[in-house]
This record gives sequence, structure tokens and C-alpha cells, in this order.
Amino acid sequence: MNNSVKQEEYIGEVLSDGHLSLPDAVRQRLSLVPTSIVKVLITLENMEKESATNAWNLFRSMGRTTTTGKLKNSAEEHDRYLYEKVSK
Repeated sequence: MNNSVKQEEYIGEVLSDGHLSLPDAVRQRLSLVPTSIVKVLITLENMEKESATNAWNLFRSMGRTTTTGKLKNSAEEHDRYLYEKVSK
């Protein structure tokens, strides 16, 4: 049995249904599954509610309003497009 303690710290929010947000990256690093038992310590951050809400809304909106790129296969050719030297 492995008794080592794994910890992660992150800023989350209480969702409208009362549950707490848990980023996928944290869930993966801790190898959490739906039946995992975890200890939760809640510290209320001294943030302006409006500021925090605006920040989360901005984060959630990323990628929703993107435009189609002009380069073909930009993901696969990322390094070539950025670092390949153009001969003059």
C-alpha cells in the first residue's frame, strides 16, 4: 500500500450546483477517478467577485471565437512555419 500524500493547490470556484471545479490537469496529476476519496480544505480568496467572474468567463471563452487560419496543416507544420529559414 502506498501511503504517500499527493497534494495540488489551485484556484477553483463553487459551481452553480454547489460542486467545486476540478481542473483536468489536477485530476490527471493525482490519478483521480470518480470514486477517489480526497480531503478538501477551502480558503475563501479575497478577490473581487466581479473580477474573478470576469476572469473565468474570459478563460472559458478562449477558442470559441477563433477564425480559420490561412496556413495549411498549421498544427502539424508548426515548427516548420515558425523556424524554417526562407531563402531569398
